[in-house]
Amino acid sequence: MKILLVNPDISKVSVGFSSIARVAPLGLLTVAGSVPEHKCQILDMRLEEDGAFEEALWRFRPDVIGLTAYSAEAGAAKALAQRAKQALPDVPIVWGGYHATMALDDVLDEPCVDFAVRGEGEATFPELIGAIARGGPYDGVAGIAFRRGAQTVLTPPRPQIADLDTLPFPPWDLVARYQPYYYLGVMGTVGCVESTRGCPHNCSFCSVWVFNQRRYRKKSPGRVMAELERLPDGIQIAAFVDDEFWVDAGRALEIAALIDERNRVGWRGGGWNYWAQVRSDDIARRPELVERWAKVGLKVLLVGIESLKKGELRSLHNKRTTVSDAVQALAIMRQNAVEPWGCFIINPEWREKDFDDLREFVLQQKMALLQYTVLTVLPGTVLAAQLQQRKGIKVSDIPNSLLDFLHATYPPPRLPLPQFYEQIARLYRETGLAIPSLYRRLVRNRVISREWLKSEIGRQVVTLFGQLSKPSAYLKAHRLLGERV
Repeated sequence: MKILLVNPDISKVSVGFSSIARVAPLGLLTVAGSVPEHKCQILDMRLEEDGAFEEALWRFRPDVIGLTAYSAEAGAAKALAQRAKQALPDVPIVWGGYHATMALDDVLDEPCVDFAVRGEGEATFPELIGAIARGGPYDGVAGIAFRRGAQTVLTPPRPQIADLDTLPFPPWDLVARYQPYYYLGVMGTVGCVESTRGCPHNCSFCSVWVFNQRRYRKKSPGRVMAELERLPDGIQIAAFVDDEFWVDAGRALEIAALIDERNRVGWRGGGWNYWAQVRSDDIARRPELVERWAKVGLKVLLVGIESLKKGELRSLHNKRTTVSDAVQALAIMRQNAVEPWGCFIINPEWREKDFDDLREFVLQQKMALLQYTVLTVLPGTVLAAQLQQRKGIKVSDIPNSLLDFLHATYPPPRLPLPQFYEQIARLYRETGLAIPSLYRRLVRNRVISREWLKSEIGRQVVTLFGQLSKPSAYLKAHRLLGERV
């Protein structure tokens, strides 16, 4: 069978993180790898003109169309499903990924979607494709949902994949034409490795631990090295896209040792910079992790500091880290020339002083790479359950396009909306890479390349980053949705 797998472009009303980082659709790649006996194509609409979708339908003539989407992309995915049904009405459409799992009703409310895959797709998708090829039945395929007349059928949940080493390798050739345009912030061209799934923590805003049922599963160091060996040519950064890379410190040190061995004898990854996401208490507790990884090429660690307020960290975010952990972690990274990619969650209830306090902190800590996001109520999260319980508001009442981490929904901002967004834009304008000395430090430490920033894609990234410093970019979404701002 011929299978077209489609990654949607984010809604036109969103500023969104497709602007800050655009990485390969790793979920679609592993799903494609799970059906090697079929012919798959991947269409990344983030990098295509709008008309390329219909062109691909007519040229490839798929037997099945697969969609994936985060919640902010759900509207765009629904529009693609509608266009696909109009062009090829008899071709079944399958939707999987986070939104299909966390907001199943919203996905099945779209009549053009025939099947939803709940949870991981690598075992479910091949079985579903087999059932489609046979013309059914579908009740025996665990982990899916579909409609039978007016009835919604939920098959039994599929157990999580116990051994991640059994997962297929991503077939990178399916995105070869897009690869030069996948980037990670201002760091350059990126290739991604997923070495773990899930997170043992339970932050209230996060959907990762909910999706993974609060389990933390990991690939062996040998499998991680095999995935690094298979990354595409021409990349500058190898990014570990795990939500929490250093939960198992011993495993992390073993992977670093294996990379060090390869670096000593010479291998294709010898010049790569590494990027990963960890917690500040990981670093504070085990500083040798930073020291060891810095020696093999680690340049940036994304660290979710989230808030400078103890009450917010505990009561609002359920984050079991402290500002003291963050300050200690930042000092350890400075000692080892590893840059923090500092993440902070803007509480809509903040006053101007709260923004000023955050600005003063990041300037004092000389943080160059910064990510300011608005507290976002994602489907299926603890935060969403609290909103419904306390306010009677469902996430489905919020436009999906505003769930891009850069727009205020609930709670409504304490400040007038234009003033609220001006405060966020000011943070981007006056901190981080807006400080010339911090930009020069990143160039000096080989975190960013002036040559790449001067390239066509590099210039586009700089322009996209510039939007974050303009309040009008945020307000546009509300105006397009008919709100008076």
